[in-house]
Order: sequence, then structure tokens, then C-alpha cells
Amino acid sequence: MSFNEKTYNNILNGRISIIQPKKGFRFGSDSVFLASFVNTFLENKKNRNFLIADVGSGIGTVSLIIAFRNSNTNILAIDNKKQYLMLAEENIKINGFQDKIKTINNDIFNLDNNLKNSFDVVVSNPPFYKRENNQSKNKLEDSSKRIVNLKEWLENSLKLLKDKGIIFLITSTDILDDIINHLSEKAGSFKIFPFWPDSKKPSKRVIIFAKKGGNGPTELMPGLILYNQQGELTKKAKLPSEIGIFNLYKQSI
Repeated sequence: MSFNEKTYNNILNGRISIIQPKKGFRFGSDSVFLASFVNTFLENKKNRNFLIADVGSGIGTVSLIIAFRNSNTNILAIDNKKQYLMLAEENIKINGFQDKIKTINNDIFNLDNNLKNSFDVVVSNPPFYKRENNQSKNKLEDSSKRIVNLKEWLENSLKLLKDKGIIFLITSTDILDDIINHLSEKAGSFKIFPFWPDSKKPSKRVIIFAKKGGNGPTELMPGLILYNQQGELTKKAKLPSEIGIFNLYKQSI
């Protein structure tokens, strides 16, 4: 099965082209923020190469942004849906990243043993909607955002990492406790970066950084307010895709 209708979009001020389904699961700000977070981590480590697994990569947005910003990365985009991987391969080709990004049709719940303990970094935007919430009429889109087994998803994502490897996640604040509890069995040294819709509302999204085998203290980062009182993106909310999230505060991870 392939998508009959597609749209052609640009991100990073036209420097990356994205083909995505007109109807179905489409990239959003979560992908841009997650990739920006990872880019900041990589920024001060140009003297070494990183092998990165993009788990649940979809059409490849996160992989594309990381590849665009960093010459010292090789990325494996992993997804269990061939339809999305076909679009990811198109996106990789039109952006000229065939040498930097490869794809594999593999299920995180049934990992190829050859992939385990292989990666320096794992990035993921795991599905976090409960089965009864935010249902979509599009079956492929709906299955892409539902929690199947969050604990197993996280455990297997950690299995991809080498010892002291880093996992980056963006997820709903509602399940932050669950994610930390699941990851804490094998990872630590957490850094949590919240996003607030505006200055008066609670956080809806968080980015989580954790180190496999890490045992440092948990750190709550300054976070980012997305919209001002006029409903417009704040100046800082416009910047992460350009300069990396933590450069907003002159911090590093």
C-alpha cells in the first residue's frame, strides 16, 4: 500500500524538503524540537562520529534535520510501517542524504539481534495516546499514535544503545512519570525540558534525556513557552530549529 495523495513541504526555511501523506500521520513541531535538542548535544562533539537510531521514524523528519546539521552522524531510521518508510526513502533521496541515512523495516517489539548494543544515540517520539483518546478515522494514522506497550517500547529502545549511550524522547507530560519509571531500571542522569503552551497553562510536552547506565541526579531544565498572550509564537519558540534548544539559554548537555 502507498499513499495516493501527498503534499510537498519545506522546513528550516526551505533547506529541507518533506514529502508526506495528505491524510495520515504528518510531522509537527514535536519532530523539530526533538531534532533541535539532539543537535545541541552533538554540537560540541564534532571530534567523534555518532551512530544514531531513529525509532518510529515515520517519514524521516527527525533524521533529516539531524543529518542536515551534523556531518559526524550516520542514522538508521527504524519503522514497522512500510508506507512511511517508502516516503522516508523519498525524502532521504531528494535531500541528498543517501550516504548518511539508511532505513529498515523493523518492529521495536521484535528487534533484530544485530541491532542491539550498537548505537551511540537513540531518538524517538513514541506513541503516547491511550486507546480511548484522540481517535482518528485514518487507521494508519491512528495506529501510529497509540500506546501499545510503552514499557517494552522503552526497554527495547535502550537495548539498541551501547553502554553510556544516550536516549532522547519527546512525549506528553501526562506520561512523564511512567517513562521515567520504565527507563530508571537501565538508565539515569535524566534531564527534563518542558514546553508550556503559554505562561498560564501547564506543560503539555517534555523532552527527556537519559543515559544508559547513568546514575547522575535528575535535572529540570528551564523549558520553553511556545505562545504569547496574542497567540503568536514567542521569539524563543521560533529559534530552536535554527540554533538548538539549549543554546537559547547558553547551556549544554
